[in-house]
Parts: sequence; structure tokens; C-alpha cells
Amino acid sequence: MTWVVLVACLSLNLISLVTSGTLESDLAGDPDEAAHAVTSLMMRDYMAGGWQQSPMPFANAYYADFPKVALGHYPPGYYLLSGLWLLPFASIKSLFVLQAVLSATLATLLYRVASKFVSMPAAMLAGLLTAAMPFTLKQEQFVMSDILLACLCLVAATSWGSYMNRPSLRRALGFGVLATAAILTKGSAIGLCAVPLMATAINRRWLLLAKPSWWLSALPVVVLAGPWMMFSTKITSEGMLHQPIGEFFKEAVLYYALALPQTLGWIFTVLSFGGIAWLLIGSFKGTKNATTAASLCGLVVGILAVMLLVPAGTTSRYFMPLFAVLVLAATMATDALCSCLPRFRWTALLLLMAGGFAVVTQWPDKNVHGFSAAVVRSGVPVNSPEATRWLIASDPRGEGAVIAAAAFNSQHRSPSFLRIYRGSKELATSDWLGRGYQSPFSSETAVLEHLDKLQINRVFLDLSLPKDRRQPHERLLEKAMHSASNRWKLDFEQIITRQFGESGNLLVYIRVPPAEAIKALD
Repeated sequence: MTWVVLVACLSLNLISLVTSGTLESDLAGDPDEAAHAVTSLMMRDYMAGGWQQSPMPFANAYYADFPKVALGHYPPGYYLLSGLWLLPFASIKSLFVLQAVLSATLATLLYRVASKFVSMPAAMLAGLLTAAMPFTLKQEQFVMSDILLACLCLVAATSWGSYMNRPSLRRALGFGVLATAAILTKGSAIGLCAVPLMATAINRRWLLLAKPSWWLSALPVVVLAGPWMMFSTKITSEGMLHQPIGEFFKEAVLYYALALPQTLGWIFTVLSFGGIAWLLIGSFKGTKNATTAASLCGLVVGILAVMLLVPAGTTSRYFMPLFAVLVLAATMATDALCSCLPRFRWTALLLLMAGGFAVVTQWPDKNVHGFSAAVVRSGVPVNSPEATRWLIASDPRGEGAVIAAAAFNSQHRSPSFLRIYRGSKELATSDWLGRGYQSPFSSETAVLEHLDKLQINRVFLDLSLPKDRRQPHERLLEKAMHSASNRWKLDFEQIITRQFGESGNLLVYIRVPPAEAIKALD
């Protein structure tokens, strides 16, 4: 039956990728999406032959050509998997298929866990709902690490439940390895550290604290994840909000309290609260699967603590590690309610689950187009005695989409015949979140001279954003291009669609050859 659920969920996810337009979309749905894709491609290229070079010089050279590598800001776990996945066929579409596979895997894992707590039909519905909910379908539309994180968190939590049933060093270290893999996929998985203590306290299994294996479960995390966390602390701190924890906590509680019903729908939100209470009661009473239930409760507490106390911003995407547990809890509550009507149990179960599914927010779609088309029209160099140099001026999504499209369309990436510069880095300065923005250029002449210094051959100027959302350096670059018709000419305009109802033009300028420039001056 597991394979049936896996195939059904994967088929549903693949159909969603096609019908939502995701497979044909550019990587500009999220500011970090292109960074994950380019870093995955870098890892793939290193595995495919780049290993003959030292890792750091290889990564530095790759970043210089395609400045959207995010290794350091994010741990390497997702990139190891996606890099392997890209080995046979390096394409953006392949990464979307990977997201669909991960989503189907999460749904199947939940089915296996749910089958321990609810009836088989209810467990199957829980798995299918996990794959079919708009929230999950939206996450698979982005090349991000959150779905893999959710899979690892769910498996890690259930593995600790297995340890508590039959304590052994092997099972303790197994949990530690899974927790390490999750932390090395995304730092928020540090919330898994709450699972052993919370589960032990909820089940009142205090004698486990006397076992060396209980303490040794943290060894893989300390030895394997610890050095990476220490190395990347300074880098990841750039992505943190400069805000007191107490102030952030209040804002996060309000945000997630409103976001949860939008994510699960009101029916499933209420049912999930009932289901979590059911898990807690069963854990205290020591009923069947009490250790797994306590471990899942520990996962909820740990991840929530990270979401509410670590000032990394707020987004509904951070619900992903908890989503499967919330669906399980809602299914448990639904199954318990329907068991009160034994004669109509399965009909009531199906109707209630369908009703909860029907009231969830609208279906997600992805309609981001034009960036890749502009790259193809510009022509990625196949061979060149000198590096071709482009500059893209846009917001983080637009810059990332052009860089990712160029990287995936390049036949040679290490070394590359193409080097891309980001307008937000070359014509301005700011941190990872755009704070401390400054533009060192005050005139059009200074901008043009800087382009000459960088030996830029082609400029991509994104005007698809509303004027009030364009940065000063983008407006200055636009004026510079208009004032230097003897040095730069408009090659073509590309229509950019960022989402349904939001579109504009991407202007692509090409440098005028010296002979033509002199003739124009004459």
C-alpha cells in the first residue's frame, strides 16, 4: 500500500507542476529560489569533475561568474542531494521534478506514521492531503530546501520514538545522524534538539537519562553539524533581523496565528488543535505509540520555539517542518469524531476531510516569464577568447532569475566564458536583507565609467517593477543608458511577467563597437 500512496502522490504533484505553469516558469518566485538553484548546479559541476580543483577556489570562481551561490548562508545538505539529482540532466525543470518527488516522499512518510494512529483509510487520506494541499503544492513550485527539511524532521522525530521503545546506542545515534542531516539542510532544524528532552518529560521516562546512549544521541550533531554552524554563524547572522527577541516574539505570534488558518484552513486548524491534544493525552497515559506521539509533540514545540524566538523573519513557509504533524493531528481528530458514527464512519470521514480541504485558500500557480527568454535572445557564449560580461539591474528575484538562466544555459561553467555582475552589488551596497543601502554613484558619467572599468558588454535593465519599488541605482542606470546612445544601444525589449496581472519590460542594451562609437561622435 505504501507504493500505491507514493505513486498516487507523485502523479498528483507532477500533474500540478504542469498545470500550474511551474515547469515553464523562471526562477523568480522567491528571492532565494535562484540562489538554491545556482548552488545546486555548482555542487553538481563539482561532482562532475570540479573535484579535481580545490573546493574553495572552485566555489570562489563559480561565484565570481554566477554571483548567486548561497553556500554558507545555507548549509550544504540540500545541495548535496540536488547536485546528485542534476548529474544526469542539469536543467531547471529537473529541479522542479525533484521538488515533486520530495513532496510525494513527505506524504508517503506521513501515511506510514499516520497508520500507527488512525484507520487505514484515514491514513491514506492524510498522505493524499499532505500532497494535495495548496500549501504543499506551493512549496514544490520553488527550488527550496523546506520540503526536504520536513521529511528529515518527521523521520528524526519518529526515530526517537523508536529509541524510547527499545533504547540502544544504535538507535540513539540514528536519531543524532538524522537530526544532523536536518540541521545541515536548514538551520531551523536545531529545534529537533528539543525532541529528546520533551518526549522524555511527556512520557515521564526519567530513567532514560541514566543511560549513556540518551546523551550520546547528541554526538553526531556536535561532531558533524557543530563545526558547520560555528563556521557559518557570521554569514547567517546577516540574514537575521536586528530586533529584540521580545519584540520579534510578539510580532511572530500575531503573524503565525493569522497565517495558520490560511495555510490549513479553519476546519483543519481547529481539528489539528484537537489532534495535538489527543497526542498529548495519549502520551501521558502511555497508550499505544505513546513514545512516537510524545516525539511528534516535541518536534512541534522545538520548531515553534525557533519560529517564535529566532529573528529570521516571518513567512508561512516556515510551517513546512510542522505541516505533516498538523495534518496528522487533524486526521486523528477527524477519525475519532467519525468513529462515533460506526454505521456511517467512512462516509463521514470522507465528507469531513473533503470539507476541510474545500475551504483552504485558492490553488497556487506560478507565472514568472521573460528572464530566461532574454538570456536566450542575448546568446550565452559557447567559446570566446575573452570573457563576455553582463550586468543585470533588478530586484533580488530578477537578478537571480537572469543569473540562474545564464548558468543553466551555459555549456561551460568552470571555467565560464560568461561573467555576470549584479547591479545591486556593483552599483550599490547593502547587506543580505538589503539593509544599509547606499549608492556610491551620484552621476550618470560615474556609472558609465564603472561599466567601462568592468568591461561590461551587455546591460539588462529590469523595468517590470513599479517605479516606487525601483532602487536609486536602477533609476540612475536608466538615465545613463539614455544619455549614452553613442556608447550603448538598445538591443531588444523583453516582456517580463512576474505574476498574473503584473508585467513590464526588460531593456537589454549592448555596447556599441568602438568604430561605431567614433562614427557616432563625428
